[in-house]
Amino acid sequence: MSGGKRRDRGDGSVFFDASRDCWVGVLDIGRDPETAKRRRRKVSAPTKAECRNKLDELRAEFRKAGTVGRRDITVRWVVDDFLAHPPETWKSDNTFTVYRDAGRRICDGVRGVAGIGGTTLARLAVGDVDRLLAGLARAGYAARTLRQTLSLLRRSLRRAQRGGLSSRNVAELAELPAGAKTRKSRAMTTEQVAALLALELTPWWRAYITTAVMAGLRPGELLGLRWQDVDARAGVIKVRVAAKRVHGQRAIADLKTEQSRRTLKMPAAVAVAMAAQKRAQAAERLAAGEAWQDHGLVFAGHDGWLRWPQDVNVALKRLCRLAGIGEDWQPRETRHTFVSALSDADVDIEKIADAVGHINSNVTRTVYRHQIADTVSETATVMDRLYPPGGDQ
Repeated sequence: MSGGKRRDRGDGSVFFDASRDCWVGVLDIGRDPETAKRRRRKVSAPTKAECRNKLDELRAEFRKAGTVGRRDITVRWVVDDFLAHPPETWKSDNTFTVYRDAGRRICDGVRGVAGIGGTTLARLAVGDVDRLLAGLARAGYAARTLRQTLSLLRRSLRRAQRGGLSSRNVAELAELPAGAKTRKSRAMTTEQVAALLALELTPWWRAYITTAVMAGLRPGELLGLRWQDVDARAGVIKVRVAAKRVHGQRAIADLKTEQSRRTLKMPAAVAVAMAAQKRAQAAERLAAGEAWQDHGLVFAGHDGWLRWPQDVNVALKRLCRLAGIGEDWQPRETRHTFVSALSDADVDIEKIADAVGHINSNVTRTVYRHQIADTVSETATVMDRLYPPGGDQ
């Protein structure tokens, strides 16, 4: 046995590998806390001096971070691993879709913006992440999309750190660009709603638009509405379920919160439109015969099952264009129209919150703040009534 001093863990060693015709540096970083297996990190170079320099970099990383990340792990690997083993809090199919899209932007990029999926974690720099985000911002992606993209990268790298695959998380240092400004949701005016309802609408669309504007249901609540929840005799609509996407498929699911479950009095126009839609659907069901899937849906598709939300979106835009009110409208904005009409009529904010199924009025103010009338102005109205100009004090 040699009488020389034994190298301490973290010093490493350099040797020539004849089978690979290169110099190899090996750094022992201790045992894996879970498997107790010895963990070593390797570097290679054509010359001994270059190999020593690379080994010095490993030593510096080990002394600074207490570990050394693997040199062969790529961004794509850690992002794919995170998406394959998502957090338990991810329950909505929409959440999975959002972050899968974010993963594609990170790894593959978009037109004109290169992805960073092939970059190893050892070489990934803050500048790489900044350039990706800046490119996405230039491509017109909204600030929310950029936040989701950066969040996925940060969480993926954080998991890699915990697993000893990386010693750093450069995404934590990246700066989030402003991103494109998304158009705020709007409310239709009374005149615009009248123009839309003045069209030669099918019973389906007349009932859909009338119920959306005058009852304030969410788009998913409308498409998932069942005849059993429409009580014509009592004149009410019971909102209990909503149409959703589950693993890419259309489904009907219970509402998330107790506050979302509500019973709404039907305006007369809604009751009339509902009755016409029920008659029209009965005829459509008879014509479809065995092809009809009877799920008891008010706003069913031609086969009796749920309509795709994007199809409704496209068709609504076309109707708005025909009505001369512009086609840049979304189904959710009928709900904003409902809130705006109630606010303009001086309905109490708490009652509006109950009508739209919010947990409290703070949520209503936050979501629909541009539709809620400025309640501060009410104080001036009261003071004018109490103390009219020129009146006795």
